[in-house]
Amino acid sequence: MRVEDESQNPRILSLIRLMSALKQSRSPIETLNAIRRGFGEAYGSLASMMIWTRDLREDEFRLIQLRREGEYAVGGNDPWLMDEFPLYRGGLVPRIISTPGPHIVNEVDWSGDPHFAGALEGYSSVIAIPFDGQRLPMSWTFLLKRTPPNFTTTELEQSVLRTVLVGALLESQSLAQELASANERIDRDVRQVADLQRLLLPDPLPKIPGLEIAISYEPSGRAGGDLYDFFPLDDDGAGNPRRWCVFVGDASGHGSAAAVVMAIVQTILHAHPADVAGPADLLAHANEQLCRKKIGGFVTAFLGIYDVETRRLVYVSAGHLPPVMKSADGKISRLDAVGSVPLGIDAGESFKSATVELRSGDSLLLYTDGITEARGADHTMFEMERLESEFRDRNDRPDELIAHLRQQVTAHQRGQKPVDDQTMVALRVV
Repeated sequence: MRVEDESQNPRILSLIRLMSALKQSRSPIETLNAIRRGFGEAYGSLASMMIWTRDLREDEFRLIQLRREGEYAVGGNDPWLMDEFPLYRGGLVPRIISTPGPHIVNEVDWSGDPHFAGALEGYSSVIAIPFDGQRLPMSWTFLLKRTPPNFTTTELEQSVLRTVLVGALLESQSLAQELASANERIDRDVRQVADLQRLLLPDPLPKIPGLEIAISYEPSGRAGGDLYDFFPLDDDGAGNPRRWCVFVGDASGHGSAAAVVMAIVQTILHAHPADVAGPADLLAHANEQLCRKKIGGFVTAFLGIYDVETRRLVYVSAGHLPPVMKSADGKISRLDAVGSVPLGIDAGESFKSATVELRSGDSLLLYTDGITEARGADHTMFEMERLESEFRDRNDRPDELIAHLRQQVTAHQRGQKPVDDQTMVALRVV
């Protein structure tokens, strides 16, 4: 066996440098320039033209670039900025490209051409190759040669092969750049939605007489479909809130669309009719409005109205997981006496309320299903039973309880990114 050492072959060395340059290229224009330079070193510097014809009349074209023998480039404009290049009409170029497909044109006389009589004088043999890519900055490429000899069929075949490979590379890189730009715009919009959504959340938390409050809000993405809120329903006539609404909801889906839905829900709740008697009426009003707007999904919701004077909580649930209550003596129960389908499904849905008398030392934990359905590396869920157990075994203030539960959920996930928004609200009667 005899190995031929071609490692110092000038053409091979040129192609190796081209491969290295392509690996470092970060944009289509960098790639195109690297290919021109690399092919020029490897195969010789032929004269060439890049022509754009798409969306133009048959006798019109744009000259993207003209390069003669020994020149790297005439004009340094970015070929992807099409409007910056001159528009020409008539002459030999439209006649050459009137024949579809790759072809050779010999005995070309540029002396009578109105655009290139001086620049291309003597280049009498032309290879014309069309580009099919929709994202490429050229429709045709010309290779030009002084004669004799004329271009051969072999040279045409080699040129077509290189052109196809270059076109495929530039097309894929242009598509990748478009996708990156689109993703950047989308991400910027989502960040704005997320910022606006956080402005809707109560911050700081309200001072409700007789209650300590703590929350944890962790959207799975930049914006989320969970919402918690506290707002007064009415006052005692002296401007002091008498009844407070406590709301936790979860819109179907994730991301910006779900965040917008929850913003709509919050607006509807805050702009409630003046004659709302209780949580059932308020949730029925919200449900009717959502159904009328045809939001294209649904919202689970828990709405409680807390009376500051009586410490009575009247609550309604619309398809939401029941809050957990721990009495001062440590007994655990669920607020699941009433329930209905989520909001936004049936405009005629009626809601029933239940009442719980709260006493000093009682605690409530409200949450969304992103907590109980948080999955670990083994795909097991956190589960409601685990949440209740952690709640039962703690006798913390609400902020300490929330911090502990947040740590337990995070540890359970073991580095797994949550697939759903996670919200917890802890209340304690003091």
